[in-house]
Amino acid sequence: MVRFGQYILANQIAGWEDYYIGYKALKKRIRLYGNRASIATDEERQEIMKSFSELLDSQIEKIVLFMIERQGLLAGRLQRLRERREAIAQDLMHEDEDIESSSLCEHHDTMSITSRLMEDYRQVGVELLQLLEFVELNATGFRKILKKFDKRVGFRLRAQYIASRSNHPYSQLQLVFRQVGIGAMVATISQNLLELRAQRFEMSSTSSSVSLFRYASLPRRVVEEEPIIKAIEDAMNQLTQEASLASYMAHDLLLPEPIDEGPGMFTMEEDAHFLSIQINLINTFLYMVNYYIVVPSSDNYAELLNAPATLCGVIIGSMPLAALVSALVYSWWSNYSYRAPLIWSTLILMAGNLMYATALYFNSVWLLLIGRFLCGLGGARAINRRYISDHVPMKQLTSASAAFVSASALGMAVGPAIAGLLSHVDFELFGAPVNFVTAPGWLMVLGWGLYLMLVIAFFKEPRRPSVLLPAISKVLSSEKNLANLEDGGSLLPTFETLTAPLLANNSTTSVVAAPQDIMVDEEEECGEGSNFDDDGAVETVTELLTELTLPIKILLWVYFMLKFASEILISESSVITSYYFDWTTTQVGMFLGLLGLTVLPISAVVGNYISNVYEDRLVVIWSQIFTAIGVMSIFCFSPWLDYSSYQYVAAAILIFVSTNVLEGVNMSLLSKVMSPRLSRGVFNCGLLSTEAGTLARALADGLITVVGRGGEANLLNFTMIPTLLIIVFSTLYTWVGYYTLY
Repeated sequence: MVRFGQYILANQIAGWEDYYIGYKALKKRIRLYGNRASIATDEERQEIMKSFSELLDSQIEKIVLFMIERQGLLAGRLQRLRERREAIAQDLMHEDEDIESSSLCEHHDTMSITSRLMEDYRQVGVELLQLLEFVELNATGFRKILKKFDKRVGFRLRAQYIASRSNHPYSQLQLVFRQVGIGAMVATISQNLLELRAQRFEMSSTSSSVSLFRYASLPRRVVEEEPIIKAIEDAMNQLTQEASLASYMAHDLLLPEPIDEGPGMFTMEEDAHFLSIQINLINTFLYMVNYYIVVPSSDNYAELLNAPATLCGVIIGSMPLAALVSALVYSWWSNYSYRAPLIWSTLILMAGNLMYATALYFNSVWLLLIGRFLCGLGGARAINRRYISDHVPMKQLTSASAAFVSASALGMAVGPAIAGLLSHVDFELFGAPVNFVTAPGWLMVLGWGLYLMLVIAFFKEPRRPSVLLPAISKVLSSEKNLANLEDGGSLLPTFETLTAPLLANNSTTSVVAAPQDIMVDEEEECGEGSNFDDDGAVETVTELLTELTLPIKILLWVYFMLKFASEILISESSVITSYYFDWTTTQVGMFLGLLGLTVLPISAVVGNYISNVYEDRLVVIWSQIFTAIGVMSIFCFSPWLDYSSYQYVAAAILIFVSTNVLEGVNMSLLSKVMSPRLSRGVFNCGLLSTEAGTLARALADGLITVVGRGGEANLLNFTMIPTLLIIVFSTLYTWVGYYTLY
């Protein structure tokens, strides 16, 4: 393991040392501020933030001015190469006038000149790649130093600093990430290489004057045939990823904040298999549809099997109860394969839905419950999450992760809506009834059957292990260049080095580690009181308990609370609305479908406004308060007064919106306080939050069934009272540890 302070020193380009971020000096200043922060007044806190911001501005200015200077030098070289091309083109025009008198030797000389021009353009590309490495390493340093300031000093500077600097009309920070000048040079290099390649191979039969046509984007032929262009394009794609709704949904709602790895921007990684990503997303969508499609009709199904309507809680809760076990199994299985567990989980889901669909034919409530339990065992969300986080290239990770969240939200909305559309279905299939309660099961059997064929035919198992060596890092890893570094020489890579095989093909251990193991920051990446050297994945329950610090416990409890509240609301909705308002299955399905569709606009509001204006911990507190208000508003205060559907719908919207806002911000905060040891392995952040949420769902559904034995008249109040108590406790618990949540 290499600490980032050491990493940045080891990877500085000879002669450029004075222009890198002063990482060590900034760390010392942060320690000084950290000692003063605990006793600082509000005015002193503002002064600390202002002083540190000015230090960062000075560092950015130094980097940007040097970057502009280097761009100017490279642009000058490209200009001189263009002039040489024009001169060569003029000579060729004169040769064409008397081609027969041209000697073979002169013809070969022209081809040699063309080849040298191509090598010169490639060498400019190599130096351009080197400049991009410089920019990316400094950008990583700024990200880490801002994160360190927020963590050690306890002030929320990172979001405020980036927002204020990136939106300024004369922002120097934007110049670091928006490589307009570099993009123009890449286009020039790629276009000239394409023309020179054509000129070299067609010289014997056609004129080779400079093309009058230019390309609006990088020619794919050059990108594929010129590795240096591919490396630069990949580097720019990673460097210019912008903060947006997609990145908010991907990183704050789905993935924990990544462990700070080395600048992997020069990794020549393959694009993830497109169909495999889509198949993974379809699995997510179908599972959420499968979970919620039974909600509007589960109470009616129970009554048709001579069971109380409140058994709907057990019917719905059987899936999350089984998922508590299956999540661990699939998390382990995905260490070895993705395709095999996806196939087996699909077969289990088909069997479970078939049992659910035929339970009415056999008049067996146990067959119904076993079918739903099997559906939970077939839930492969642990596989879906891990496939995206581990095997989707960095440049595609944001969009793929955002698509995962969208697929989940869409499935949540589509499930109840489909149930409403199936409310008028009534026919027989081989003697088995297909009606409004069994049709969801039959439909999901068909859906999972089609999905199984997709997996078998098109899903591609990712390569293991996926250790990719960056182009520049490969230069540093060679013995020759390490020796050159010790002698004070240059580390400028050659074109031959960049085009060498990028994957280790022998048993020798590479000095370039897997992305998550490249480097850590000795203070930023270690939790309070943790041992820096003990940074492996958590392997045992005992190790897990030692990693569960107070902020982690608080946020996991908050996650449990919000899932409990939302599950109570959704699972009992069919019984409550039928009892008080005489709603049909269609009406319940429409209500839940519209409620589910609020997830996406909520994510937009949180991602684009709330998270940029307010501290996460403040949003967590207020979201819990609004959830409590929603729960108190949904009570039926008197059995003698009419309970209004407007009251129920308004309170339900408030609860659902508040819990969804809380979920996004809570997961973002959880990723910030989570130890890096909980970012990988079986006991990872995603598994812990999934288990907390799944347990909450199972207990909430069980509570509905237990309370329902006392009658539907008391179901609403008697399930919301413990929900309110859990919310109150969660809010107080959050308040106790409020200042640890940063």
